[in-house]
Amino acid sequence: MNIERPLTTLYNILVLGAPIEAQLIVTRRCNLSCGYCFEYDNTSAPVPFEDLCRWIDSLHRLKVVHITLLGGEPLMHPQVADIVAYGRKHSTVSITTNGFLLSEKVIEHLNEAKLSHMQISIDTSKPDPSNYIQKSLKVLRPKLARLKKHARFDLHLAAVLCEHSRDEVKDLLHEAEELGIPMSLSVVHDEVGHVAITGEPYLELYDYYGKNSNHFGFSLVDYEYSRKLLEGKYPSWKCRAGARSLYVDEFGNVQLCASQRGRLNKPVEQYTWDDIRTQSKTEKGCEDGCAVDCVFRASQVDNDKVSLLRVLAKGFVGNGNH
Repeated sequence: MNIERPLTTLYNILVLGAPIEAQLIVTRRCNLSCGYCFEYDNTSAPVPFEDLCRWIDSLHRLKVVHITLLGGEPLMHPQVADIVAYGRKHSTVSITTNGFLLSEKVIEHLNEAKLSHMQISIDTSKPDPSNYIQKSLKVLRPKLARLKKHARFDLHLAAVLCEHSRDEVKDLLHEAEELGIPMSLSVVHDEVGHVAITGEPYLELYDYYGKNSNHFGFSLVDYEYSRKLLEGKYPSWKCRAGARSLYVDEFGNVQLCASQRGRLNKPVEQYTWDDIRTQSKTEKGCEDGCAVDCVFRASQVDNDKVSLLRVLAKGFVGNGNH
């Protein structure tokens, strides 16, 4: 995913202390009901477009570099392309999706809106109804082929290393390489963000992923940290949630992250640079064993500038295929 205006972006990050990423919930509703998911329901209406525009204005005011649209399933929002286009006025914009709703028409609308990046969540090679696992590469292959052919935005597949996926990880990596789409592998966490697995065979599988040529480059910012979690170690770090990383829920409130909702809970329209500076200095108390990798990566600009800025200075995030 190309970073536009890289010098301005670096100035905003390094000098102003701007947030690197804001995750924005556009709907809680989802077309799937994965057994492990804490992020969806089957009843919520989409967040009104006018509300989302006001919240995006607030994120732009705070110089947010990148906005990620989340759900639920964000493609269920009837104006998702309009949301992308509005966000693209001053930020790069990505969507995290299960991919089931990716028609050629939807892809073209996202092309026209200038979507920067799409992350497609994959759980296994084949569906597993007994564990309510539906996001399989077998089911999504036609959608991914359509994306490869028509999308003008970057792509990557996202899998989670957990009990249900451990026998599938190597196959997933091989199949992703055949498709020509990079893949990231996160370590599963529980509903409060704490790492939920340790030991073998997870360590061996994670090492295999780290050595694979088709991994998603930006995800390797947190590779060594996640590996230590799998070893049962809790490296010390300072969480910059609420500062470098923002999570805006479906009510327009800034939360620390998806796993720590309710602790901050301040309307994004009232969020200020003073809030960012305060949260940058505030110890969250949940860092030990945290496996919320997106927050860890954003925090690395302050904890370990070299590992993150090496990527940003090159003008891209990851090794996308466009």
